[in-house]
Amino acid sequence: MEFYSKGMDAGFSLQEINLLWSASQRADLMNPPAIYGSVEELDKAINQIAGERKFSERKGVEPETVILKKLFDYRKKVEMGKPKYRSGLKSTRNIAIGQRLTIRADGVGVYSSKVVENEQGYLTMTIPVGDPLPGGFSWRQVKLNIYFWRKEDAGYFFQTRVIDKFYDRHNLLFRIYHSDNILRSQKRRSVRAPARISARLYPLKSLEDANQWMESSPGLSCLIVDLSEDGAALKIGGRGKKNLPFKLQFKIRDEIVVLPGVVKRVQYKPKPDESTLHVEFLPPEENTRMILLSYVFDIDRSRAKGENVAENDTLNVISGISSESDAAPEKPQKSQKPQNSEKSEEIEEETVEELESVEED
Repeated sequence: MEFYSKGMDAGFSLQEINLLWSASQRADLMNPPAIYGSVEELDKAINQIAGERKFSERKGVEPETVILKKLFDYRKKVEMGKPKYRSGLKSTRNIAIGQRLTIRADGVGVYSSKVVENEQGYLTMTIPVGDPLPGGFSWRQVKLNIYFWRKEDAGYFFQTRVIDKFYDRHNLLFRIYHSDNILRSQKRRSVRAPARISARLYPLKSLEDANQWMESSPGLSCLIVDLSEDGAALKIGGRGKKNLPFKLQFKIRDEIVVLPGVVKRVQYKPKPDESTLHVEFLPPEENTRMILLSYVFDIDRSRAKGENVAENDTLNVISGISSESDAAPEKPQKSQKPQNSEKSEEIEEETVEELESVEED
C-alpha cells in the first residue's frame, strides 16, 4: 500500500506503478517504496526495466518505453532537487578560490580573470586579460561588471570597484570590494556528468544541414569531457570557433549517438594550443535522450567502473584536430598570443550579449 500510495503521489499511473513494482521485485530491492526517494534504488529499477535492450530499438508506444521516459524525468527531478542545485551564493565572500570571472568595463570590452584570494574585506583577482586598453584608462576609475558561472549551480552577476593593485611574485593582482548584492540567474537546467568519451566532430555550413544520421567519414577527433542531455564540453587541438554548427558522433552503451548542435563558448589555452568547446545540442529524439541520461545518471554503474573509457583510442590524446584516415593529421590553425598578457592561462571568447545571461552550455 505504501508503494502504491507514494507512486500515485509521484504522478505515476496504476499501470506504471504495477510495472515499477515488478521491476523493484526483479531488482531485489530491500525497501521498494524507497524507489521514490533514493537515487540508488531508482537507478536499479531503471536499469532493471531497461535490461540489455538498446534504447534506439524501442518504440514510443511500448509500455516499458513509456515508463522509462517517465522514470528518467522523475530521476532528473529527484537529482535537481538536491541542495547543490537549489541553494546559491548570497555574497561574493563565498566565491571559491580559482573561480573564473568575466569582466566588462564600460567602453573597453570583455576581459577574463580568476579569483586567487578571498578575504573578509576583499577579493583578490588576477589582472584582467583581453583587448588592449585605451590610452589613459585606469581600472580604479571604472565600475566593474563581473559575471561568472558556478559549477553545478548557476550564473552570477555583481558590480564592484578596484581597491588597489599590487605585485605578488612578479604577477600584478587587483583587490576588489566584496558585494552582498549578487544576482543569480540561468540556473542549470540539466544534470552534467564528467566524461572521457572519444568522439567525432563534423562541422556544418549551417544548422539547416543538420540531421541525426550516422556518418561514415572520419570527421575531426575530439574528446567529450563532460556531458548532459542538452550539451557537452569538448577538448580539441588548436583554436576552436564560436557559433560553429556541427554534428557530434560517439558511442554510449554500445549505441551510436549522433547529435547536431552549436558551439556556444570557447575557452582557448595558448599552451598547449588547446580549446574547450562548450556546445549546445539541438533537442534530441526521445530515445537518444534516454541514452544520454543513462550515461549521466550511470544507471548500470558502468561509468563508475570505468567501462565507458575507450582505452585504445587515439582520441584519448588530444594533440591536434586529426582524422582516422591514413593521411597525415590535419594541422590545427596556429593560435595568436593574447594581446594583453602572454601569461594568460585561458582566453574565454564571448560577446557582451551572452554575458548578460551567462551560462555554461
